[in-house]
Amino acid sequence: MTETYDLVVVGGGLLGTAIARDAALRGLSVALFEAEDFGAGAVSRGSRLVLGGLGALGTLDFTQVRDDIKEREILLQTMPHLVRPQTCLVPFYKDSLLAQARLRAGLALADALGFDHALRVHQLLPVQAAQKRAPCLRSSGLLGAALVWEAAIPSIERLARALASDARRNGAVLHRHTSVEALIREPGRGGRERVSGVWWKDQLSGGTGRTDASLVVVAAGNGAATLLEGPTAARAKTVSVIHAPVPGLSDVLIFPQEDAPALLLALPTATGCWAGSLTTSYHAAEPAYATGTEVQSLTRALQSYLPEFALTGVSEAESAIHCQIVPGEEVSDAGANGGRCDGLLSASGAGLTRFRRIAEEAVDLACRKLGRALSVPPCRTATTPLPELSGTTDDDSLTLRDYLERRLPLDWTPEQREAEMPSSLTELSAKLGWDIVRQAAEVRAWSAETSLRQTFRVL
Repeated sequence: MTETYDLVVVGGGLLGTAIARDAALRGLSVALFEAEDFGAGAVSRGSRLVLGGLGALGTLDFTQVRDDIKEREILLQTMPHLVRPQTCLVPFYKDSLLAQARLRAGLALADALGFDHALRVHQLLPVQAAQKRAPCLRSSGLLGAALVWEAAIPSIERLARALASDARRNGAVLHRHTSVEALIREPGRGGRERVSGVWWKDQLSGGTGRTDASLVVVAAGNGAATLLEGPTAARAKTVSVIHAPVPGLSDVLIFPQEDAPALLLALPTATGCWAGSLTTSYHAAEPAYATGTEVQSLTRALQSYLPEFALTGVSEAESAIHCQIVPGEEVSDAGANGGRCDGLLSASGAGLTRFRRIAEEAVDLACRKLGRALSVPPCRTATTPLPELSGTTDDDSLTLRDYLERRLPLDWTPEQREAEMPSSLTELSAKLGWDIVRQAAEVRAWSAETSLRQTFRVL
């Protein structure tokens, strides 16, 4: 590929696909590169909650609370087939008075700043009402609970693919399973450096090449560290588990922590309970998978609220690595604030609640850098509905992992997916022309992925 684009976007998670869609809707020429499948990164291993007010409990940041509530409403209105209202129960306990005070202040702030939002304001429930909604809660020391209305995105993977599909519908060129190996760096004016494109490799065929661009936007999450030169912000690791069904768990349970702004979560699923997230600092030399020590710590923390939550009930464990490229900045320009590299932007730190807004900010900056801020239309993603995936787009698997992890129904158990594997392999082999060697490689890749979720049992 020797085409030159206005924008090359590196990373096909929610943030990268949202940037590509926003830019394409404004008429920019865009190429998007993703090393795996769309939505296969860290964001798909989280709670899948869109928190309007609860997400800012630790800081009580008025601006962030208001912005988060606004973003939650935009997602509910423009993506109703993918984003749905979700009830959350936040219990109060005698042994967490500081967390309780922070929670009450945060809820009051969220209700005050979100007076015009569509979802209901929170309700304070007495002990009996809280126990009726969640009989699985520890009764000792329970003072009551707050019932809060937030939102959830059950299928992050489907949302990422829908964003990518709409970007392509508006002219973007998409490359899945194509990793960006390096940035094309050239001498610039006045002793500066300029990024003019990317070197890439097709992970399925082995083909390589380059794609030129006026601007490159790196939105590759933890993978950005291998592309960007210079220091990056400290990275964090979150751990989550899949547990057997917890009797009486019907709402999402949220437990503010006394000594940290992070939240512990327990979500009912069709087949059990998703629980997380234990957050720790992360260094590159440490294991990226969920270790036995981390899973035990998470289990003990949750067991103090849910007596029936036990390590023996955990069937799978996952981890996600998060980093912010420039501390305190979600969108940054490598050529600004003393930087000497032109043509390179980065976007990071986006959770489910703010990914659309950060994408808008990134494309706004790109338009200014391209000198087209006045010639292109303004952002439309806050008002333009996201179309549903078509039947052909829904069946666009290129690997066995694509299909088994991101195309099967959400309520399928690991055992069901494993039982489906042989017939899926046969069908994909016929469709994509896989030979025996390729089939064996696909099975090995699937087995390696599923084995990582069991690593906590032995380490």
